[in-house]
Amino acid sequence: MLAIDLMIPPVCQSCHRKLPDSTAILCDVCAPGVQNIGESSCPKCGSVLNEGVCENCRNLDFDFELARSVYPFEEPLKTMIHNLKYREHTRSAKWLADGMAGYIAQNPIFQKSDYIMAVPLHPVRKRERGYNQSELIARRVAKLSGIQYIEAVKRGRYTASQTMLHQEQRLKNLKGAFRTRKGAPIAGKNILVIDDVFTTGSTLNEISKTLHSAGAARVFGLTACRA
Repeated sequence: MLAIDLMIPPVCQSCHRKLPDSTAILCDVCAPGVQNIGESSCPKCGSVLNEGVCENCRNLDFDFELARSVYPFEEPLKTMIHNLKYREHTRSAKWLADGMAGYIAQNPIFQKSDYIMAVPLHPVRKRERGYNQSELIARRVAKLSGIQYIEAVKRGRYTASQTMLHQEQRLKNLKGAFRTRKGAPIAGKNILVIDDVFTTGSTLNEISKTLHSAGAARVFGLTACRA
């Protein structure tokens, strides 16, 4: 056991049970609850199909080429991501990134990406939180996958939290919220956008519009979880 583990015993990032060492993230009780998303999903946005129909794509003509998620947004990952975003449990970002990098390694379409970027936070929110959890995940995914990380887009407008909004409200809330960064080498490139959770796809869709307007060839999305 490491000396730091004696001073600050590691705990499960979901239920907070004590863990045997600092390399673990989930305890033996919570870990079996983590399952990958099955194969029966929408070929466009990756959502679970309802009798062969994708409700997300029926309600919104997505601008991105395709999006996928590694895990369903269920326990213990719901609690893990909440703690990552709001309680500074940043060790979870590495664990999530490792799973996403493994997904990229098994899916050649994502390997065609020229750059990886994170969904950006507004500077005010990033200052309040102290970090952008999507950036923590994206930088490690880039390192593991060998795809260059780039900050191609910024939030030009402060927006309300998307958490309690339905799809129409989310679209209105994000309209015009993103801007490409000056000098970002986007034209003709394939961009992979990384985020923690895909809920309605509104955020990824708005970023995709911004990137395509700047000349991006294709925009892909990969999130840790699918709500």
